Amino acid sequence: MDLRAFRERPHLRLVNALPPVAWLYDLWRRRAPCILGGLSLEEELARLLAWLGPTGGPFLDVGTGTGLYREALGERAVGLDPSLAFLRVAQRRRPGAYLLGHGEALPFRKGSLSGVAIGPTWNEFLDPSQAAREARRVLRPGGRLFGMLLLGPGPGLGLWRPREEEAKRVLEEAGFRVRLEVRGRLGLLEAEAL
Repeated sequence: MDLRAFRERPHLRLVNALPPVAWLYDLWRRRAPCILGGLSLEEELARLLAWLGPTGGPFLDVGTGTGLYREALGERAVGLDPSLAFLRVAQRRRPGAYLLGHGEALPFRKGSLSGVAIGPTWNEFLDPSQAAREARRVLRPGGRLFGMLLLGPGPGLGLWRPREEEAKRVLEEAGFRVRLEVRGRLGLLEAEAL
């Protein structure tokens, strides 16, 4: 079922629709956090589980890509992505529940989730503020958000590259208490729904 209800950055929609990009994504994803912020994928996943795990689920992995976060979060997690090519790879490599949709228009009821994960997809959102509001809407009070994003300034290549203060402001205005840890050019977000 196609639940996409929002626009995407045109160049990203094109690139993310290419099956070879989806097939090679895990190679890039394993190396990029280490290069950009000295953070291994294993450490990133451990932080994800330490922050979201205690809430018990259900969980949503927004911008799931090939399903790395969804798989780490287990059976109570659903992955959501606007790219059919990525979802096909996710289902093949990490079978589970996946939906075709956008982070700016989540197909879930208000307060229906205890945890939301948004990895590097933060940088790809056309409207990061709307994505933050949607994450807050679907979370229960006290629910948690985990995220990772590439911070600015710097060449954006058409991506949203906020400074630390802007990233925190976007989440605070959406109704979160935010902790942002800067690791090189990466920002690790741990936020709680107020």
